[in-house]
Amino acid sequence: MRCLLIIALLLPVRIAMATDTLLLESPHKTLCAKLFTEQGALTYQLQAGKQWVILPSRMGIRVNNKTSGAHVQQISISRREIIRETNPTRLNAAAAIQEGIAYTISIKENNSSYTIACRMFDNGCAFRYIIDGTEDKHVQEEFTSFTVPASSGVWYFERNNSWKLQSYAGLWQHTSISQLSTISEQGPIQGKPLVIELPQKKYAVITEAALYNYSGMRLKASANGGLHVNFTEGDTGFVVKGKLVTPWRTILYADNLNTLVNNHVIENLNPRPDSRLFADITYIKPGKSVWSWITRDEHYMEPAEETRFIDAAATLGFEYTLLDEGWETKWPRKWEQLKTLCQDAAKKGVHIWVWKNSKEIRDSAQRDTFLDSVALAGAVGIKTDFMNSEAQPLIAFEEGLLKATAARKLMVNFHGCQAPTGESKTYPNEMTREGIRGMELNIMKEPIPAWHNAALPFTRFLCGHGDYTPGFFSNRGPTTNTHQLALLYIFNSPFQCIAENPVTLLNNDTYKPILPLLKTLPVTWDETIVLSGSNIGRMAAFARRKGHDWYVAVINGTDSAASFILQPSFLDKKTKYTATLITDTPDGNAFVSASPKISAKYYGKIIIPATGGLVLKLAAHNNESN
Repeated sequence: MRCLLIIALLLPVRIAMATDTLLLESPHKTLCAKLFTEQGALTYQLQAGKQWVILPSRMGIRVNNKTSGAHVQQISISRREIIRETNPTRLNAAAAIQEGIAYTISIKENNSSYTIACRMFDNGCAFRYIIDGTEDKHVQEEFTSFTVPASSGVWYFERNNSWKLQSYAGLWQHTSISQLSTISEQGPIQGKPLVIELPQKKYAVITEAALYNYSGMRLKASANGGLHVNFTEGDTGFVVKGKLVTPWRTILYADNLNTLVNNHVIENLNPRPDSRLFADITYIKPGKSVWSWITRDEHYMEPAEETRFIDAAATLGFEYTLLDEGWETKWPRKWEQLKTLCQDAAKKGVHIWVWKNSKEIRDSAQRDTFLDSVALAGAVGIKTDFMNSEAQPLIAFEEGLLKATAARKLMVNFHGCQAPTGESKTYPNEMTREGIRGMELNIMKEPIPAWHNAALPFTRFLCGHGDYTPGFFSNRGPTTNTHQLALLYIFNSPFQCIAENPVTLLNNDTYKPILPLLKTLPVTWDETIVLSGSNIGRMAAFARRKGHDWYVAVINGTDSAASFILQPSFLDKKTKYTATLITDTPDGNAFVSASPKISAKYYGKIIIPATGGLVLKLAAHNNESN
């Protein structure tokens, strides 16, 4: 967990201009924010050159019946820092490089003062409120808003029931910013992130980072293109003990889909791990998992059946198996049985995760007793479910669980929860989380459409890892087999839980062509490139590198055949590669395997059938260039 950190601290600076207007620039002046007052109201705006990203929008917060941001008398920069960091990451690359300028802004208002912290990057900006004092802070309302240019489009997720903002499991759809306030039958409140298609084919993302000790941010749309911070608690608000530090209100910016996907601002805004809590991180191991729950039958959770899954995992080279709901109720001597299963599995190189309803471990004493038993039995991770809220107490539960599991060297998978905000940087034992509409909907008679999959890499996955549970070949919905295979290479999850029954994979001849790929499937990447032809909701085309090997994965999100131009200029010109190309049969029910000769100079057109896919592995030869 080493990182390189260089901070150049300049002397405290005051802007040489009127004290009611400040200019905040990114390192290369790609983004420029203006902070100013309008009749005393604290206001900001954001531009990328001449392109408006956020039109003038209000800032402020009401705490303990006191409104901050309505009658500002003076604003000034009290501190300016240049930040250069390199941190390890498990999102699209091996390292996340951060170059930015951190501004500390002092606000004077009504004979009191508070602070706004702002960080400007060339690919985003973020700000948060800081109010000192040891007394409890009753947060009643936040006035932060984001006014989007009127001609913009917006991607948002939709689920037409009360689960929409409980589990974040909606289908990703597109509308105009002017229609966002009325398009949903569930009302004008949307979950994060919102992905904005700006004029001139630029992109912005509105979300938050470093959600700790606070309520999760939702966004209430208004008819004029405004998006206003909203909380689950509504008018009752919530209480923060002592000093108030809000999460970062975060705006990402990108010129194209490649820079959008490779944006690390969200995780970079999170603190680095506690060196004592994570002094030993050897137990944190990304890997692939089998999972019996989604293909369960009458033998589900019988020890003999779970042993079959463990044996199949070992044959496939998977590191984990996940014991989901039912293991505690179906096993008369659950801890004894779990310990035996863990010991037997470990001899085969497979380790066990267990599921737990969050309602049963929200009490810290019950939580710790359960975790002690899990660790004593030899399991390595816990999947917890049904938080179904991002109200402050549930956010506190998540952080408390991450700390408690880290103390016992256990990994975590959150389900029934909101999208990530970069917390896996601070708590690297969080390996994945749901907050996504994934393949389990296929067994609930709500099959996932291909266009949703083609939108996810450019929407929900911008926030971080997602436990979509891809690779459900036998219940793939309106997609093809190769589409399902490609999802394993496109969707980020360091704990990659694969939906298909592993015994089926090994025993059905349909899957023979892809078994070598499944056995060597990476779950983290050293480099990611979004390829030409990608279009949100229509096509996702990715090239990813692991070591010296490259992988290309493409999914067609439309109901018509689409052509994809393969030009692998990213390949090392001095290296020879062995290619394995997987495409669909015309009916999408089987795989076609080929071994074309491909180099950096290759140019070829491949027709991808409706809702189909493509996977290409380019294995580098061992030679001097490697």
